[in-house]
Amino acid sequence: ESLHCHLSSTNPNSNRSSKMKLQIATLFALIAAADAGVSYPTVAVDLQGINGGTSGPFEGLDPIVAWGASASALGCDFEAGATSSIKPTLDVLSLPKSVWGKVKTTAAGWNLSSKATAALDGSNSVSFNVAADNSDWDTSLEVVSKDGSQKVQVCKGFDAMGGRISVNPRYNIQSSDADVILGYDADNTSVTVEASASSQKLTVAQQVAEGHRITPTVTSKGDVSVAWRKSLDGADAITTTVNSDGKMSLKWEDGPWTAVVATAVNDSAVDVKVNRKLNFL
Repeated sequence: ESLHCHLSSTNPNSNRSSKMKLQIATLFALIAAADAGVSYPTVAVDLQGINGGTSGPFEGLDPIVAWGASASALGCDFEAGATSSIKPTLDVLSLPKSVWGKVKTTAAGWNLSSKATAALDGSNSVSFNVAADNSDWDTSLEVVSKDGSQKVQVCKGFDAMGGRISVNPRYNIQSSDADVILGYDADNTSVTVEASASSQKLTVAQQVAEGHRITPTVTSKGDVSVAWRKSLDGADAITTTVNSDGKMSLKWEDGPWTAVVATAVNDSAVDVKVNRKLNFL
């Protein structure tokens, strides 16, 4: 089941007023929950170069507050949260970005969940997600509905040929498009094939040495890319990707820091993005 709220009025300013009330309520909910100690916010700080290049100054900080809370009752786990920008602005109603709620439970060996997300950025985007998975059967199901489009996918895994094979068919009800993802994992090698009626993609990941993984990808349209991932201490890593069209990117993960540098062989512009997550206690 899903909750649906419909607002209608003959007054053209009614929708605008309702939206303002919802955004104000979201702001007060964030402040009240944080003050009550329900949950501590996480702030992600994004820095991006102007016009996608480092030749100009950075735009500055783009902090996002993500708040969440959880509770358990009646055999279910309930979660809810919201995201909001905290940029200096006189238009405080433009700060809230989204709100979401999630319910999880288990039944007959299945983990069941349902999540609803609503955007508050003026796009009026609403999405619903219903999922179920059973580890004993190595099977999962998922139905996603967003902006009038419904997608269904099933994933089934089983042991064979000295490794694990997975079959993941996907179907878009709105457009009737269908594709399938086939996967094979064994030791230090994994192979993934994504196939639809119009395109196919093959990806092979191979650990060539301790801490080094090479992943070439080729598509039926002639696109080729190769990624090299060098593992560092802990979960840190540096991943370099080169595409056949001359584009290159480097991703550096260092604890709470993530930096991405993108450029092209025949282009002097360099796009730099840096992300830092801060947990406030």
